[in-house]
Amino acid sequence: MTSLGQAVQIELFMDYHCPYSQRVVLWLDDLGPERVAVRHRLFGLEQVNRDPGATDWRLWEQPLDYIQYRERQDRRSLAAFLATAIVEANEARGVAARFRRAVYEARFQDRADISDLMLLDSLAAAAGAAAGRVADGFSRPAELATARVRIADDWAAARSSFAIFGVPTLGVGGARPFYLRLAGPVEPADGPAVLDALLDFRSEVPGVLELKLPEPI
Repeated sequence: MTSLGQAVQIELFMDYHCPYSQRVVLWLDDLGPERVAVRHRLFGLEQVNRDPGATDWRLWEQPLDYIQYRERQDRRSLAAFLATAIVEANEARGVAARFRRAVYEARFQDRADISDLMLLDSLAAAAGAAAGRVADGFSRPAELATARVRIADDWAAARSSFAIFGVPTLGVGGARPFYLRLAGPVEPADGPAVLDALLDFRSEVPGVLELKLPEPI
């Protein structure tokens, strides 16, 4: 069980194109900063699927109109990642959290193209960011370059000590990170119990590398 009065430090690797990532982001958000202190890391699934060694193709170096590796242009993550980095660097934590949630909602509930800069700018404004925050950030070379470095740094963090392969992956404290796939959204009232059970399991049986349930027939 988590210690009372001490937030659990969590490093969360996420991608906006993964519904399992959305569930974990919302679950941790709903726990609140008193229970968890989350560092959101931007991990491009298209990078690991296209060039996991990042030897020939690097997401963070691409132009905004790059061709997605399956030529599915509405599945590109770069613009949303850059917008996230800009919002997180310039706005309060609550604004950044609302923006991340809004991008996930646009992707999965509205089926919108989250590589659309106008959409991202409007989502940021609706989340409480300064007017034109995203659009202005994309127009400033230095700010955009800093956002690209953020994506590169997050990728390096995911692939240095451990070969993180997917999202959502969570690093809790200094322990070995783990991939977590929730069957559905976690109700806010159930969130603390889920966290405690998960951390207790990881602590008591650290040798379990994978626990996977087969799909029912």
